[in-house]
Amino acid sequence: MPNNQPIKNHSKRARHLFLVSGIAVLLWSGMEDHDALLVTLLGTLLATAATMMLLASHGLRPAIARGSRPRQGALAGALIGTLASVATPLLMLFKDLRHAHIYPDYPAGMLLATLERMPVWALAGGLAGFGIALLLKLGADWRHSR
Repeated sequence: MPNNQPIKNHSKRARHLFLVSGIAVLLWSGMEDHDALLVTLLGTLLATAATMMLLASHGLRPAIARGSRPRQGALAGALIGTLASVATPLLMLFKDLRHAHIYPDYPAGMLLATLERMPVWALAGGLAGFGIALLLKLGADWRHSR
């Protein structure tokens, strides 16, 4: 079926994104770093790959396909934001356990503060996904009208 081909491509892209992010996590986890920016970017990268894999799965495909493109973008963005707020403290914990310092690179308060931001990150991701999907839809409509 022609509809299955893009799903396979997204799944393949997600696997490649998982591979790249795994290599990046291994390189990052060896560094002595206390900054939250890089770990947040890595958590968002992992969340994006996981969202691509979830949206390509057969279980979520019918639920997502019912909505318009901007709605699909908002749902995907909200899912990325939610998963990023979970993946980021897990990566912080992984690095803390790997380094095993007396004073951890990322204290428990920082991990909890990241989890507390889940609603805000989900809202920001949803709005970003909505905006990107709306711009893509408007661009496609503009190209067809010319």
